Amino acid sequence: MIIVILGLLILPALVHPDPAPGLDMSRARSRRLECERMSAEVASRRYPGEVQPARPRGEYVERSALVCAERLMRPGLRDKRDEAILSTLEPLVTELTAAGDLHPELAGRTWLVEAHYPSQPVSAKLSFATKNVLVGKGLRVSDRTPTLSAGDLDVITRMPPEEAYTAACRRYWDNGSLGANDTLLAVVSRDPRETILHAGLCTDGRWSWLR
Repeated sequence: MIIVILGLLILPALVHPDPAPGLDMSRARSRRLECERMSAEVASRRYPGEVQPARPRGEYVERSALVCAERLMRPGLRDKRDEAILSTLEPLVTELTAAGDLHPELAGRTWLVEAHYPSQPVSAKLSFATKNVLVGKGLRVSDRTPTLSAGDLDVITRMPPEEAYTAACRRYWDNGSLGANDTLLAVVSRDPRETILHAGLCTDGRWSWLR
């Protein structure tokens, strides 16, 4: 569950209950919330329709948004790395997909998404969240995934990651899994010691790292 609260510089104007314990929020529920404050401009990009962007000519007050997500599991149950990724999922995928804005010429294509992460449940969450952000940008997004033959997989999985993604991208193009009207955005964990993720694009058989 996502709670978005708009605040003014002086007096709060709440569109949802305050996350602090009170009449509308128990202490137990409040402790399950993780909140992040951001400008109204950033919040309007992440949550279109829930937060109105600033007027073109400016406003008389400074607005901000407090975005809260409720934990589904209590702290300590997940792997620490998984916890770090999932606790910042929305801003993380927003940052990763923003790198794709450097390629406006791809806006008319159909976007496919892959997530490569050691945990399959986390990979699924990453893929779903990334697709949602791309849809929010007005892009055409498909649930289709490119495929490789068993022989390709056997060869590519033996390669170092830097070579493997380039080779997989080329094979997607050669076998027709990715066509001239498609582009693939891959969200990738390159190092098991990192709590950051990387993103790459596969377009017309060519691979490029975005981050």
